[in-house]
Amino acid sequence: MSDKRTEQASSPVSPRISGPDILRVEELTKHFPIRSRGLRRKVIGHVRALDDVSFSIREGETLGLVGESGCGKTTTARCIMRAMDPTGGRILFTRRSGEIVDLAALGGREMFDVRAEIQMIFQDPYGSLNPRMNILDIVGESLLVIGGMKDREQRSARVGELLELVGLRAEYMRRFPHAFSGGQRQRVVIARALALNPRLIIADEPVSALDVSVQAQVLNLMSDLRKKLNLTYLFVAHDLSVVRYFCDRVIVMYLGRVVELAPVESLFEHPLHPYTSALMKAVPEADPARRAAMVPLEGEVPSPANPPTGCHFHPRCPFAIEECRTRMPDFEEVGEGRKVRCHRAAELDLAGV
Repeated sequence: MSDKRTEQASSPVSPRISGPDILRVEELTKHFPIRSRGLRRKVIGHVRALDDVSFSIREGETLGLVGESGCGKTTTARCIMRAMDPTGGRILFTRRSGEIVDLAALGGREMFDVRAEIQMIFQDPYGSLNPRMNILDIVGESLLVIGGMKDREQRSARVGELLELVGLRAEYMRRFPHAFSGGQRQRVVIARALALNPRLIIADEPVSALDVSVQAQVLNLMSDLRKKLNLTYLFVAHDLSVVRYFCDRVIVMYLGRVVELAPVESLFEHPLHPYTSALMKAVPEADPARRAAMVPLEGEVPSPANPPTGCHFHPRCPFAIEECRTRMPDFEEVGEGRKVRCHRAAELDLAGV
């Protein structure tokens, strides 16, 4: 097992100063109605998928978004893409022209004009490609529909450039998705996302469906493209080892709320929220001498339709006190670049990785 200095040196992301904010999410909420059975279908409650989610992404950085299944990671990504309409809040995006637009307030036609600057890489490279279209039509579709590139030869030349950029041969554009492996399909998905020269790419667990060896290749490709094209990533993942390898800063979500935000190394070395520490303990450690004492995380994730009072994590938290059960903690800044939502953050000494 290599020491920490070696691990940091092997990461493709080098610490650097990022630019101004390219995206600012403010008090984002998304509630899904629960309707009764019968003809009237009355609304009898709401699933609170997102509650008061706020964060920003600086130009040129990779921001990781982590948490258990059902915590709201993908819902956050889809609301930013406007694949879902948010219930409330603002999503402020700085366009290439310098104009700041609220994506949450844009109509269909207005959002269509912004699509070229925000693209998405989906989790499943098998389900995200149309099996009836060849690669030329898949990658070139956005060039035609959004970019207005009607000349097929011009589109073919551009698609060839994109395939070469992601490590595939240009002549592959005449093939169909079934002829490619999972890693190659994900490279096609990345090429499609790059077709319109976006400023922000939202990657929704882009390597979770791939073999481990292929994961490293795709992550290195995304890192190289970030440097070459000055891309900004919102990287949604549940694999913390991948997040530590790839991201600059990390947001931890629990039951639709952000509970911690920190630079990646600070988060892994010294988490401030008990839930973050519990996630750290779930990362496999090959060296028995470096295994920290396991803090058991008992119970199930509460229902977002009926969240607990106070801190949502208190039913599972081994450090909960009465205040945790009665009052929701504020999302407070506790250091340079660090925020946490915990009443006892200042007094707890939690183990990281």
